[in-house]
Amino acid sequence: MGVVSALAAVGVLLTAQAALASGLQRRTQDPERLAPFGLMLDASAPEGAGLSLSFRPTRMLRLHVGGTHNGVRPGARVGLTLLPLKGRLTPALTLEAGHARPANGEGLERRIVDRTQMPIHSLERVGYSYASALLGFEWQAPKRLTFFVRGGFSIMRLYSPGIVGVDEQFRDALEPANFHGWSLSNIEPTAKLGILLSFG
Repeated sequence: MGVVSALAAVGVLLTAQAALASGLQRRTQDPERLAPFGLMLDASAPEGAGLSLSFRPTRMLRLHVGGTHNGVRPGARVGLTLLPLKGRLTPALTLEAGHARPANGEGLERRIVDRTQMPIHSLERVGYSYASALLGFEWQAPKRLTFFVRGGFSIMRLYSPGIVGVDEQFRDALEPANFHGWSLSNIEPTAKLGILLSFG
């Protein structure tokens, strides 16, 4: 009986050790555990070019936060991506929200004085906020690279605070439409291409 018990105990230990080793191997090969963080670079409308840090707490969810630049001014955004399937090619649903403030009076005056800069004073006085929903695909390439393409729509709110904060001597360089504040909301199509480098 003692020999049988000893053999049974050895068998249980060997089985447990094999199961533990298999579990450790699966976790080691799991890309979400090896690389929960990422650096995401993309180009889209309305954000322009974007650079974000991402964090993937689970296989199905990725969060990101970062900055954007549309050629006129910088902005900021946050978002999340849902990844329902597992594999190298998977569908993805992304929800994002972002904001870019209009240029202040000092920045606008510098551009008016500096004639080497593009005369885009009217665009600089327009800020915007947006919320986007995009559906697309992600392809996980070797070396922790992920390429993605997405399309959807954005609900945008454009606004201008008028010419408050700009000195009188610079107001002649602005268009009359900038004299009074205004806001406008609309829905626009949006598309995005990007690449994600995972690490951690």
